[in-house]
Amino acid sequence: MQHDTTLDALGWEQRGMLAQQAGRHDEAMSCFERALDQSERAVSWLGMALSQIDLKRPDEAASSLRRAATLAPKSGVISHLLAMLTGQNPGRAPDGYVTWVFNGYAAGFDSHLASLGYRGPEMLAGLAGRFCLPDRRRDILDLGCGTGLSGLPFRPYARRLDGIDLAPAMIEQSQRRGIYDSLHQGEIHAVLAALPDASFDLVLAADTLIYIGDIDALTGAVARILKPGGSFLFTVETGAPGSGFRLTRTGRYSHAEDYIHAIAGDRLTVKDHADGMIRVEAGKFTEGRAWRLVRPQQPDA
Repeated sequence: MQHDTTLDALGWEQRGMLAQQAGRHDEAMSCFERALDQSERAVSWLGMALSQIDLKRPDEAASSLRRAATLAPKSGVISHLLAMLTGQNPGRAPDGYVTWVFNGYAAGFDSHLASLGYRGPEMLAGLAGRFCLPDRRRDILDLGCGTGLSGLPFRPYARRLDGIDLAPAMIEQSQRRGIYDSLHQGEIHAVLAALPDASFDLVLAADTLIYIGDIDALTGAVARILKPGGSFLFTVETGAPGSGFRLTRTGRYSHAEDYIHAIAGDRLTVKDHADGMIRVEAGKFTEGRAWRLVRPQQPDA
């Protein structure tokens, strides 16, 4: 790569981002190095770290992220990536990280998931088919609805289908799909807190809990808005027995079976599950599990 002496730090950053998107990670690193020669900016150190992650240099990436963190200490993107690389286990991914990931993916999200052989919605629909008919009689809420892929198989089951997503670009894609009766842009816990008790027959979360490690509060919120007998269907990436929830090197969380039973407690009853390979990433299968938890029926008066 020839060095363009007319570019400033921002220009080198932009060139580095383009190289990253094209998979030219060595070139991207060179661009971010040139940017840092001119001005030490958090975005340059972040770009450097992302290239180092792609090049399988985790120790160097962690060092770059620490430099980025000194310049942007409130960045959720930087803090989450650093936690991922250094074995930390925070309770959830910061909102800033989730928004950054999904705003960036929104336009090509469906084709990207297709390339990974993603099966989350299919796994949830399979569970639903075991206990209900597509009779358009249910009020359904889709947590982390994304572009609407997760809601699509459930439209035939729904009298009403609502969606929640944190990323504005994802909400825009869902609106274009036209399958939801209502869409809420915001953080899931905050949106759930504003919903009435016992207002949904079915709550979905396909590939959403992989960004929330500690799902105890979310489970309680879902139990509150489910009607008695209503179901919570969700997917997780499968964790080792006894591992609880764990932030992995992918930046996503895994959840162990015993943890799911523990957080269900007496609020929800574990009714069913289905195992499968939820995606293929870097040539490797990722094991997942779809769960069905049910709010107990109210006792007779």
